[in-house]
Amino acid sequence: MAYFVGRRVDVGLAKESTRGTPVTPTFWLPVSSIGFDNKAVVQDSEGAFGNIADSHEGWVTKRNAEGDMEFDIYDKFFGLVLAAIAGQTPTSTGGPTNYTHTYTLLNSNQHQSLSIYIKDPNGATMFPLSMIDPLEINVEPEGIVKASASWRSREGQDWQSLSANYTSLGEKYLHQHLSFKLAANIAGLAAASAINLRSLSFKITKNLEDWDDMGTAVPGDILNKQLAVEGTIELGFNDRVYRNYMLLNTYRACEIKLTQGTNNVLTIQLPRVSFRAWEPSRGLDDLATEKIEFKAMYDLTNALAQISTLTLANQQASY
Repeated sequence: MAYFVGRRVDVGLAKESTRGTPVTPTFWLPVSSIGFDNKAVVQDSEGAFGNIADSHEGWVTKRNAEGDMEFDIYDKFFGLVLAAIAGQTPTSTGGPTNYTHTYTLLNSNQHQSLSIYIKDPNGATMFPLSMIDPLEINVEPEGIVKASASWRSREGQDWQSLSANYTSLGEKYLHQHLSFKLAANIAGLAAASAINLRSLSFKITKNLEDWDDMGTAVPGDILNKQLAVEGTIELGFNDRVYRNYMLLNTYRACEIKLTQGTNNVLTIQLPRVSFRAWEPSRGLDDLATEKIEFKAMYDLTNALAQISTLTLANQQASY
């Protein structure tokens, strides 16, 4: 065994063809923090034996893995993360060097699973049936676009040592690559002007639940339930438009776009966004700002999902 720093940890991701069947990594993830690993639920026996001790034995009744990872967003490996979020692989078109991957939210409770491989100097572990919940994207002034993902999976299995390859990450997104738009409807987004933001936080929550079967301590499946899509923006307090969006229950279509060069573009469109929790900041020696939370909703009139457009353009042929 060896002492080591977290920078020596390698993390790999792969799409599972069969749920729960491990797959060798196809992308490697340069994490900035990692707290994902095996967990156990221990139930104590509470019977009394004429002694004030609260228990005399503990039993492992469940074994799984869970935890968080944080990472900068590169366009190539992030396409695999998006497949797990959307619940299915995208339709990929184009070539021979530039491709567009179009994701459609799968209206089901059994979304695409991944295998997560983690190696450190003390060994390697493969985690099958890995699912994300939630995924959060954060853009801050003068910063790199970052993501935080919480994962759940079946218990990890000891695995052979594999060589990591970080040469196919793609392009990194920075704060200056962000464009945020609002319009009366989806059709109006193309002509809408980008809004100058101070920060953006965007979160997709899938409300995962382990399906625990009798006869085994390992979850039989990990299922997603209701989908929530929400976020927060901060901008200069220049008018009362956003306050009125909240007070008057005004809906807007929203577009979040990250453009790195001409061929590496992540586009997210939300057809029906509701605004709430508006909060101004008026520090005596600070420039006044405002924050407002938004929540994407199903567009019943046009039968559009909460995320009606989710596309990634890059140089990766497929996922």
